Amino acid sequence: MVSFSIHKASSDSIYQPGSLVSSHFNAAIVAASYFASFCGCLLTIEMLHRRGTALGNLRSWLETLACATAMGLVGIWCMHFIGNRAIILGNGDTRIQLVYNPGYTTLSVFLPIIGLTIAFSAAEVYSKSKMFHWALLICCGVFAGLSITGMHYIGNFGISNYYLTYAHRYLAASIVIAIGDSVLVLMLFYTWREKWINSWWKRLSCAIVLAGGVCAMHFTASTSCQYTFRHFNEPGAIHSRNTQVSVAGALCAAAAITVLGVLFLTRHRRMVLKRTSQKVMLACAMFDTEGRILVTTEGVLPAQEITDKYNHRSFDEDFDNANSAFQWIFRVTRNWSAVIDLIPKMTDHINAHKDDGQNNTPPASSASSVIYDPETYNDYSIIFRERFCAAAAHLASSFNMPLERIGVLYDKIVETGTLKPDDKIGRRQLHSEHDFEDLENGDNSNVFGKGQLLFLTKQLGSDDTERLLNAGYRFAHVQQVSRNIAQTMQIPLSALESHVAGIKHYVDNHHNLEKTGTWLSIFAIIPKLYNKGFDVVVRKAEQDQLPDVKILSTVPEPWQAQVFSRLDGLRARQCLAVLEDKTRVLSNRAKEEKKFLTMLQYAIVELGELVPSEWFRDARFFAKPIHAHYSESTRSRAVVTTMYAFCVIADIHTPIDVRLPISRVPLSFFGACQRCYAGSPDHSVLAHDIHQEFGPLLARKTNSKPTLSSLKSVVSHKSRNSHLLNKTRSDKTVQSQRSESIGASDASSAREVVISEKSRNNSRGVIPSRRPAHNDHENSWGGILVNSETFVRTDTEGEYSNEAKVGLGVGIEVAVGTSKQEDTFVDELTAVTKARFVPRLIGY
Repeated sequence: MVSFSIHKASSDSIYQPGSLVSSHFNAAIVAASYFASFCGCLLTIEMLHRRGTALGNLRSWLETLACATAMGLVGIWCMHFIGNRAIILGNGDTRIQLVYNPGYTTLSVFLPIIGLTIAFSAAEVYSKSKMFHWALLICCGVFAGLSITGMHYIGNFGISNYYLTYAHRYLAASIVIAIGDSVLVLMLFYTWREKWINSWWKRLSCAIVLAGGVCAMHFTASTSCQYTFRHFNEPGAIHSRNTQVSVAGALCAAAAITVLGVLFLTRHRRMVLKRTSQKVMLACAMFDTEGRILVTTEGVLPAQEITDKYNHRSFDEDFDNANSAFQWIFRVTRNWSAVIDLIPKMTDHINAHKDDGQNNTPPASSASSVIYDPETYNDYSIIFRERFCAAAAHLASSFNMPLERIGVLYDKIVETGTLKPDDKIGRRQLHSEHDFEDLENGDNSNVFGKGQLLFLTKQLGSDDTERLLNAGYRFAHVQQVSRNIAQTMQIPLSALESHVAGIKHYVDNHHNLEKTGTWLSIFAIIPKLYNKGFDVVVRKAEQDQLPDVKILSTVPEPWQAQVFSRLDGLRARQCLAVLEDKTRVLSNRAKEEKKFLTMLQYAIVELGELVPSEWFRDARFFAKPIHAHYSESTRSRAVVTTMYAFCVIADIHTPIDVRLPISRVPLSFFGACQRCYAGSPDHSVLAHDIHQEFGPLLARKTNSKPTLSSLKSVVSHKSRNSHLLNKTRSDKTVQSQRSESIGASDASSAREVVISEKSRNNSRGVIPSRRPAHNDHENSWGGILVNSETFVRTDTEGEYSNEAKVGLGVGIEVAVGTSKQEDTFVDELTAVTKARFVPRLIGY
């Protein structure tokens, strides 16, 4: 007590109002102030890294405000008051240390937050002009630097017990440091943010530089500052001074804990992503106009789980592009309108009965709102297809994008989980070389993984790119994120790069293909062992196209068609011999005809170089022109490609040289690809079949008469049609009507569900029901309205098959048929080839 009284007396005698008080810095508190600024800056960088663009929706504005608050409140404001606590005045007496006015202290909180919100928002403005982008970043950096400087001097202006006098050179230096540091950090971050997606140490360095600039500005301004004493502090003022520092410290601790939480969640998320590599997943591989791929802020592809595993019905069944379920979803992604109205019910169906991955027949539940058909559920593919549609809808929702614009399915399945997820992946293991020649050829049987990955791919336009940026996604070059993606997918890096390159080529070809004119191709089918069907030889880079050579830019003229007809049934060498003789015969004829024959010879020779010589030697020419649709599926009308083909059933024992630009795919998958062109009538057939298959399963349960229970067995999966025929009584054959013409667009080829009542004296023999069905049946059928009698009309040449009539009550009958798809050039060439090479099939 005596010493305190002496110390107080000495302070009173030394410091009088108007006197200058000396100052010095406490090094430990200076370090603490830097750490406070670093916590706020690192949190800001991480939040900026994980947010969408500012000029989007309310969520984006709130994210921007949160980033500005983290920087302004923790990175600047907390650092300022902790840093001012490092200024020791006089002999350290608490009665002469700095205290602050509450009003200015509160104002100094909001000033940097408002300024940084404006700066961060403007920095996110998208511009195609690089000059405008750089100019905008410089302006934002200047504004952010002035906000930092303004907060410092406004905060110091609130010091109530001193007058502060700044040295002009240090004041100017502090402003330059604040602006320069802000400009540098903003330019680094916003220019190379996409390159830092998987570089945490770069983001850490950015935060270190930003925090260093804030602290440097603060202590530069405090250097050579003169403190003119005004009055001694009251006990309440001293207490408030301690409270301010305590609040600042608590905020810094909260920021540090948040950063640690983000790091923990990131690591946990990485482990989750590695575990999902052992499941069946759906991912999106979308590319912007610069060729960059879409990734999340974690540097991985957006993905959604479909199921833990695909349940095989037999030991020899594989989930690949020969699987009927894969071919179904392949076609659906090119005709999303066929399922888009059923997806909400599919989602409810999945949520109501979770598939346990073991039993393919989910039990019925009285609490469920779904009518179940146990016999139909013997087909696990129904459950899988529902899960695929639900996963695609979830991804589209996360993109803020309509489902029909999410893209199309890539024609290969990537095996994932080939590396152990629990082991630390070393550089040697990640870059391990495998034989990926077969993988590029479309055969990945040599790469076994615990999981499978399906890709939806698309070439994005500027509108979709901006929408995805607003949703919080990023675009990066493949080289910048490939290692991170390979680690999460648990596959070698070389395999990932090979797959991404194939996907990029696929989407480019799908988007830009225009294949017009007349082409000479070869249709070679290869029998599979154990009577598993056929493979067909296709182009290695475009697996929906036959190996071919262009011969004409237009359709052939009549005299050219006659030349082709004379070659019908001949082998390749015989065709060349005939053309040589014809060239000598026509040596005195028009140059145009001679040129065509010579060009056709060269085309046959060039085509023979694309396939093994043994196959081409046995191939026979089919002189009938066939038509393919290779154009992109999103166009309003498909471009027709005219083809003449050599046909052969290839020897299964003949190997395919890896240097040849060909590979093999299942014939069924190749046929499915040819039904996906723009304007295909099969789009409407697929839509009808989907509603016929899924309608009763997704229908609502109603409190109707007992006869309504037969609805669930009226229309079901195609595998039930034979069973349905045995259970129902025989009646008149369903009448099928064609429309007058077959249009190229989907609208002209749409199937109709026609509701008509029976008329007693109708010349067609259709008798109207005295008791029409209620409209409630529309809901029970999931979109198919049932009244007296139902006819499904088609404008295609095919008739309906698997017809059945089921009694639904007194005077009510329903006739149901499955429409037949149009024959494609694949069906025609397959029939011709089998007819000409029947002996070759013996033994397979």
